[in-house]
Amino acid sequence: MKKIAVLGSTGSIGTQTLDIVRKYKNKLKVELLAASKTSDLLIKQIDEFKPNYVYIKEGKPINGVTTIIGESELYKITELDIDLYINGISGIDGILPTYLLLKNNKKLATANKEAIICLGEILGDKYSDIFPIDSEHSAVFQCLLSGKKSEVDKIILTASGGPFLFYPKENFKDITAQQALNHPRWKMGKKVSIDSATLMNKGLEVIEAHYLFNIPYSQIDVVIHPESIVHGMVQFKDGSIISHLSPPDMRIPISFAISFPDRWETDTKKLNLTELKNLTFIEPDYSKFPLLKTAKECGIKGGAYPIVLTTADELAVQHFLEGNISFDKIPEYIGQVIQNSNFKKPESFNDVIKIIEETKKIFWNILKLQNVN
Repeated sequence: MKKIAVLGSTGSIGTQTLDIVRKYKNKLKVELLAASKTSDLLIKQIDEFKPNYVYIKEGKPINGVTTIIGESELYKITELDIDLYINGISGIDGILPTYLLLKNNKKLATANKEAIICLGEILGDKYSDIFPIDSEHSAVFQCLLSGKKSEVDKIILTASGGPFLFYPKENFKDITAQQALNHPRWKMGKKVSIDSATLMNKGLEVIEAHYLFNIPYSQIDVVIHPESIVHGMVQFKDGSIISHLSPPDMRIPISFAISFPDRWETDTKKLNLTELKNLTFIEPDYSKFPLLKTAKECGIKGGAYPIVLTTADELAVQHFLEGNISFDKIPEYIGQVIQNSNFKKPESFNDVIKIIEETKKIFWNILKLQNVN
């Protein structure tokens, strides 16, 4: 019986992880559920899966279960007898648990790209302990099993292009949050849905791939693949390309992370290749989606730049969803924050947190100036 922890259990990744637990109750035991606060859904999950522990960022103890409360107590989750921690927390809130778990040599499967990016300069070879849940990085991981690292020519990440792939750029200013959240292929949380609409998500995944697989940016490519059937590819030096195909369903990479090195059956619809009309691959339009280029530039610069990028993006997405800025202004705000930042390379976790907090101040100052003007 494998004991697992589900961080962000009420979110998209968390609920889909629990779908897998339902199917394999004879193989999996939920030892810990973690969420930002108590909710009706969390209580239902506790009643169904009966974990021994629950972590909430804020709130009161929950009846009938040992409750760990507050970030100052978060370290306690690393002391539990758990075989695999699954991090489905969205955004920069996932940084601290990722750091604590890796620091304490815990097995971690994660979909939180922000943590991987922000901790990239201080964790080094700790990333070899991470099992990727992102569909693209899970795909690349599986493709890399086909050859040696020295034989790799490049890895290729695919992007659906989001809901505005063929939308006129001049109309971006009128895009609503509801439109941007309506992803054509994937069911995701709000933050990653907006990032997919701007293609920032793919830019972040480029940086994530660099750290996860220890591969130079010059060997990481992105192509637009609207059908979302091919999730990742690896081109080897002999010219062959190994690709990973599956339906666009996050339960597949989540299940693989849990079951590895085995593969378990999932309840997802199997691909019928004869029903696939097209597999399209398009060069990204960097003028239309500039954040893809911005992200790769920040990755190449290294140091504090990936942290600044991630923080500025999280704030820009938040303010777009709240109606404070228009969709077309998201790249502008992020670009201005990057231009106004000048931080030293982080050497510790405290340095990372300081850069995040200072970046927030820069964003707020820019926002205030824009509102005044």
